[in-house]
Amino acid sequence: NTIAIQPADVLNIDAAYVNNVKDFMTLHKDDPFFFYYASHHTHTPQFASPAYRNTTLRGLFGDSLAELDWSVGQILDHVVQLGIEKRTLVVFSADNGPELYDVDLGGEQGPLKCGKGSTYEGGVREPGIFWWPGVIEPGSISYAIGSTLDLSVTAVSLAGGKLPADRPIDGFDLTPVLTGESSVGPRDFMMYYSGHMLMAIRQNQYKAHFWTKGGVCRNTYHDQDCWMSTPLAPHDPPLLFDVEMDTKERFPLDVKQYADVLESIMKLKAGHEKTMSFSPGEMNSGISKDNFPCCNRTCTPRNSCCACPKVEH
Repeated sequence: NTIAIQPADVLNIDAAYVNNVKDFMTLHKDDPFFFYYASHHTHTPQFASPAYRNTTLRGLFGDSLAELDWSVGQILDHVVQLGIEKRTLVVFSADNGPELYDVDLGGEQGPLKCGKGSTYEGGVREPGIFWWPGVIEPGSISYAIGSTLDLSVTAVSLAGGKLPADRPIDGFDLTPVLTGESSVGPRDFMMYYSGHMLMAIRQNQYKAHFWTKGGVCRNTYHDQDCWMSTPLAPHDPPLLFDVEMDTKERFPLDVKQYADVLESIMKLKAGHEKTMSFSPGEMNSGISKDNFPCCNRTCTPRNSCCACPKVEH
């Protein structure tokens, strides 16, 4: 619970993170454990340690990504070295799509539409990579719908625990998908929110947009739907896409021909909105400098005085 260095030495932070993960796993290798490793890579601003600068053809973004790849490899190798790989599930994912605004310093959405800040597939659909030797078949691919909302429910199930019964649970147990027992999985829908606004719903392969707007993207990008200046727009009837066949969401389906699909989605929407409530946002609770991390809590003026020397691992 101490701050080792402030401000952070980002050029050497990956090795410190990796060593911390290794120490934790070594300490708890004989017990159940959970470790959440939130790497800064490849969020802006991009950086890479001297060992990875100018090592890829993708510029600083590629160098940053290569260092992330190294850190993940170090962690997986250590799991194997400890001999706990057959009882350790590793999940790799992200929280949003690529930031197209930074062009070559941002990521790519591949076959998807738009990126961060939008509720098109490129803004929301993420890699979901699961590693568990002896349980998950290497190289297997699932087309089942999953969400990070499902991770806690899945973890509780795998650990033999019980979910609390005094509240709604938004997640599903993905264990049957991971073990190969099911190719479909328990989740057949996904809600797409922007703030408190329900923008779209996907059910099976069909996705209905009730609202659309641009994302974190320059106004020079080839698709105007993604531009930051593209305003919020309602759609009644909704824009309907088959996002398995049309991942770029370019060809809206005729809602008259797919009336049964739209009816099912609208029923799902009505039921969801009846039970949905929002907690007060932490971002709206105000900012106090007293809550900022500081390695010298008694110094003034905050936060310019918050500095501590580097501590070698």
